This record gives sequence, C-alpha cells and structure tokens, in this order.
Amino acid sequence: MRKLLIVCGLFLVSAVSAKAQEDRGFEISGNYQYVRLNPGNGASGINCQGGAGSFGAYLAPRVGVIGEFGACKVTGLPSGLTSHELSYLVGPRIYFPTHGRVFPFVQALFGGEQFSAGATGFGSASTNAFAAAAGGGADVTLTRHVSFRAIQVDYLYTHFAGTGQNNLRIQSGLVWRFGR
Repeated sequence: MRKLLIVCGLFLVSAVSAKAQEDRGFEISGNYQYVRLNPGNGASGINCQGGAGSFGAYLAPRVGVIGEFGACKVTGLPSGLTSHELSYLVGPRIYFPTHGRVFPFVQALFGGEQFSAGATGFGSASTNAFAAAAGGGADVTLTRHVSFRAIQVDYLYTHFAGTGQNNLRIQSGLVWRFGR
C-alpha cells in the first residue's frame, strides 16, 4: 500500500509539473506597423509605415518578457528626401485570462529609437534617443500555435534633441507560439 501511495504521489507531482510547463514557452511575431510621428515644437506630424518583429519568452502562464524591433519609412516626403525610423524595445507583457479565442494584453517596453534622414546629393544623418512604449492589444487564436494579432496600439514616447515627442504606434500581424 505504501509503495502504491508513493507511485501515485510521484505521478501526481509529474502531472502538475507537466501542466506548469505547458504554459511556458515562447512566441515570435511579424507585424505591419504604422507610426504617427509628432516632432513637437509646432511641427506637423508625419506618417511612417513598415514592419516589426518580436520575440517573447514566457516563464509564467500570462507574463512574459518581450523584445521588439521595428522599422518604418516616412511617407509623403518630396522627391529626393528619405527618412526612416528604427526602434528597439524590451519589457514585460501581461495577458488577461479569457475563456474564448481572444486574448487581450498590456505591455510596457523601454529601449531606444534611431531616426535617419537624407537628401539626394547631400548625404544622410541619423540620431539615437530614448524610447518607451505603453499600450495593449488582442490576439485571436487561429490554431494551437498560430494567432492573429488583430490590433496592438501603443503610446510611443521618444526624446530627441532635448524635447519629448508623443507618438502613436499601431500594429497587426501573425504570432507563432511554441511550448504554450
């Protein structure tokens, strides 16, 4: 009887451990990205369109650490002018528990941003600055390992040339999950 209880206890512990590991894992996403850049100091805002990718590691069922890299090209500039924005951010993401296929989340990311501009015949220049993004979104489960990021909206703060900029960032794309 004692051996049977020990075997049952070990079986129960291993089952609980296996369930806990089911919720751990990582995700990779690829997204379309739209950024509304507001330079500040009375200058009008500009549109920037491109893509973003992220990698997330989850050590708990709903809490993960996300690393994100995004790039976009400023649109609507006169001929001969180009401008790009690159962002590199990292921070926590928290998913809210639901019973359906839609999984809302919030996140706070910190890092940097590079802004570059050039003109034909004059070369180009770039500058780096602190950046922070706070916002959230919703993932819709398509299959066990693939989700559609229906929307992700972030307030994107940057600090170029001693002045803070308040920007808007919107993303949508696909998420691949492994081990979750």
